[in-house]
Amino acid sequence: MSGLLHATRHKLSAALAAGVLLAGSAPLTAAAQPGPEPLIAPIGLARTQPANTPSRLKLDIDQLDPRVIRSDTPTVTIKGRVTNVGDRRIDQVEVRLQRGEALTDEGKLRAAMTQPPNAEIAKPPFTLVTKSLDQGASATFTATYSLDQLRLDQPGVYPVLINVNGRPEYGGAERLAGLNVLLPVLSLPGRGGSTPPVPAKITLLWPLADDHPRVVRPASGDQQLVLGDDDLASSLQIGGRLYGMLNAVEAATRSNSSLMSSICFAVDGDLLETVQAMANGYQVQGPNGSTAPGKGNAFAQRWLVTLRSLTSGQCVIALPYADADVSALSRAGAADLAKTSVNQSLATVGNILQPTKPLPGVIWPVDGTIDQRALSDIAGATPTTVLANPARLKGVNGSAPYAVGQSDRVVPIDELTSSSLAGPVAAEAGPVSVQNGLATLLFRATQSGQSVLVAPPRRWTAPASELTVYLQSIGRMFTDRLASPLPLEDLTGTPSGSATGLDYPEQDVAAELSSSVLDQIAKANSVQRDLLGAMLPDDTRPVNPETLIFPIRNSLLRASSSSWRGNVAGGNQATAIAVGELDALRSQVTVSPPGPPITLASSNSPIPIRIGNNLPVTVRVKLIIPESAGLRPGTVTERPIAARSTFTDLVPAELLRAGKFTADVWVTTPGGTPLGTVSRIEISSGSYGTITVAVTSIAGGMLVLLAARRVYRRIKQKKNQEPTPA
Repeated sequence: MSGLLHATRHKLSAALAAGVLLAGSAPLTAAAQPGPEPLIAPIGLARTQPANTPSRLKLDIDQLDPRVIRSDTPTVTIKGRVTNVGDRRIDQVEVRLQRGEALTDEGKLRAAMTQPPNAEIAKPPFTLVTKSLDQGASATFTATYSLDQLRLDQPGVYPVLINVNGRPEYGGAERLAGLNVLLPVLSLPGRGGSTPPVPAKITLLWPLADDHPRVVRPASGDQQLVLGDDDLASSLQIGGRLYGMLNAVEAATRSNSSLMSSICFAVDGDLLETVQAMANGYQVQGPNGSTAPGKGNAFAQRWLVTLRSLTSGQCVIALPYADADVSALSRAGAADLAKTSVNQSLATVGNILQPTKPLPGVIWPVDGTIDQRALSDIAGATPTTVLANPARLKGVNGSAPYAVGQSDRVVPIDELTSSSLAGPVAAEAGPVSVQNGLATLLFRATQSGQSVLVAPPRRWTAPASELTVYLQSIGRMFTDRLASPLPLEDLTGTPSGSATGLDYPEQDVAAELSSSVLDQIAKANSVQRDLLGAMLPDDTRPVNPETLIFPIRNSLLRASSSSWRGNVAGGNQATAIAVGELDALRSQVTVSPPGPPITLASSNSPIPIRIGNNLPVTVRVKLIIPESAGLRPGTVTERPIAARSTFTDLVPAELLRAGKFTADVWVTTPGGTPLGTVSRIEISSGSYGTITVAVTSIAGGMLVLLAARRVYRRIKQKKNQEPTPA
């Protein structure tokens, strides 16, 4: 099994569904896009070698042509390369394409993508690749098969296996590499293709989100944006993932305007904000904390221009800001952050892509799952539509969209087509998954009248050429009237059915962010909320306290990104950024004695304490001096400290003894959040406190009484000793 993981690799070409190669020369076109990268094939595909057998052969598939069999395609051609990656020569290397039984229902399709079935129905003769392949050597091959050889005589979706055999030196013939993929057959030569009476309606989400948040310090005033690395620049330039996402749409829709009406861009506001700041120049932080200019400002500018052009007048929805894990936030007690992630991303996307405005009240949560409480927290009284995994719907009655509760509704994602695009594991969301996604979508198209909402992986890693194939194939489905485009706005219209609620099982809970990360986020969120409540606008400075908290809240949302699922270290680092910003803000309010050691004139003299506020807003604070030996502080009331000012507060206190001693003092918000640091003050007093005076007076009085008693006893004793007169 492990041998196959390394032995089987593939890359499918950018051929169209009809077999025509892509072309183009303008910026952001398929011609400018490098070819697909090889991708390791999934474990559990074609395996004949024992699991403990060393890898011997690597298989790269450069072309599968056609991607969809129609009446004008009498043959199937595969082109590729085999490389000897083992420790010995391989003789008699040969390849063939073989197929299994047609997959006639959804269950069989799902099973075929997780554990491919045997492809033993049609096994044409092997094609010789090379008689001998030395260690480290490669050989290319082309193999063409007629539909008769593959025994394809009925439309359907078929599992096919590209099988490579060879005879390693000192061994016998065995399968050394293989690739399983789904091959759809729409029609056959000599037979006209049939169209369904009511074409399926297709809506396609097109996600634009970064691999993970990267902001270390946001742009502010004359300070440039600082990123933790420059990988986003690579993603935005030619050959990068995010570049490819736009490249594919531009190439595929150039000659098919109806395709664009089926696409709805799902955009992360944090990504747009970051790219916009990059376009104005930015810095990248190195491992030692130093910064250097980033190299992606031109890429960012071009990418934004292209995105604005593509989205102009088109459907756009906003992902939660930084793709925040909204259910996890709500369940951790940070419901306000969950709501902010939705509202803020909506505003940010609308602002940067204006005049295009995202559809309001539409949420696409990660994995299409959301906790019922989280939905209530986010939606409030606002009607909200959730694009959800249909398996999470409870009490379904009627057809989609479904009404849930008083004003919310749910539109189910087509789980078959969406999961096929993702692949069984994240690493497989490449060429094979795109081909499988195309096959499952064509399977859906044969089911008359279906509404199909396709939700690809959030961070789709398929090459741009493969994405273009996928989109152009959908476009041809529209041209051939196998399907029709359905705008998302039409899909989310008046409910036709109802559901009693949304399920959120244990497997969804287990998939959330780490509880340790969520605990830190929830704690920091409570602090920032309390701090915001202690701030007031200052009459002399037009600064809204929200502007000080806004960057911290954004950092908390980045820390709650679903991209940190399964990455505790990354989540901790992102949370540390937010906590650091919060600590820096709290440190702007300080407390200190007015000068050298404080000398008090009397036992009830107030203690002068200086409070400094370096923030541009008024802050309500409360001084804290704990009771200690020799000092009993009086009641301290909260007071406002004006922006950029200091104030000396006279704290009522009672000294219980004379001499020199120290006391700790600090300042908090009225809610108890510590501000600044603890300051230690020195107090000197020669006076006595009332208790000390009282004790001394009582002791003095008792001493006088004792002395008087002693004198009295002596006088009495002396009288007793005098002789009695005769």
